Amino acid sequence: MISLQDRGVVVVGGGSGLGFAAVELALRLGARVVVGDISEDARAVLAPLGADAHFVACDAREPAQTDALFTTAAAWLGGIDGVLTTVGGARLGDLDTLDLAAWKAELDFNLTSAYSVCRSALPHLIRRGGGAIVTTSSGYALLAGPDRMGYTAAKAGVIAFTRSLAASAAPHRVRANCMAPGPIDTARFRAMNGGDAGVEQVRRRMPLGSIPTPMECAQLAIFLLSDAAAQITGQVIHVNGGLLMP
Repeated sequence: MISLQDRGVVVVGGGSGLGFAAVELALRLGARVVVGDISEDARAVLAPLGADAHFVACDAREPAQTDALFTTAAAWLGGIDGVLTTVGGARLGDLDTLDLAAWKAELDFNLTSAYSVCRSALPHLIRRGGGAIVTTSSGYALLAGPDRMGYTAAKAGVIAFTRSLAASAAPHRVRANCMAPGPIDTARFRAMNGGDAGVEQVRRRMPLGSIPTPMECAQLAIFLLSDAAAQITGQVIHVNGGLLMP
C-alpha cells in the first residue's frame, strides 16, 4: 500500500491538470501539501480540498520566488519530504516563428523552472535527512517535434538535468526521477487538438485504446515520491498508453 501519511509535499504547478490531480491524490494518501502556482485562480480551485492544502503564488521561472515558496512551505509543513514540479507547456510553431525571444521563453518555462524548483528545494530535503523530487518532461523529449522545437529541446534538457541531479543528491538520500507523459486528456489538450474529433484521432493511435487522464499520470508521480520507490533514482518513466516505447 502506497502511503504519504504525515509527509510534507510541495507541488509546483498544482493548480490544474496533472499537478492538481497529484495534489488530490497526495492528500488522499495522508500528506499535507503546499501548492505553488503562477495563477491566483489556483487559490480558489484548491480551497475545497481542505486545510491540509496551502497555496503560495509562485512563478517557477524566478529563483527568488521558488526560494520564497520553499521557505514558506518548510515552515508551514514542518519540513519537506517530497517535491513535484509539473510546470511546462509547448508553444506551437515552426523554426521561422521561433525567434530568440520565443526560444528563451520556451527554455525558461520548461527547463529553467525545473532548475529553479530543484535548486530551491534541495537544501530543505537534505535538512530533512532525505526525500524525493519528481520532475516532468515529455515524450517529445525523444521525438522530432518540428512544430515545437523549443519545447522538445527544453524537455530533453529536463531529463539530462534530472539524471545529473540524482547523481549529485544521492549521497544525501535524496532521490530524483523524471516522468515523461504523452498526451494527457485535459481541457488544454482538447483545445489544442480541435475538440472531440481531434481527440478521437489521437485516441485511435493509442495502443491501449485511451488517452491517459491527469490522475493516471499523477499516480506515477506519487509512487515516485513514496517509500515504495525507495530504490529508484535517476530514472525516466513514460506514461503514454504505449504510444512511445523507448
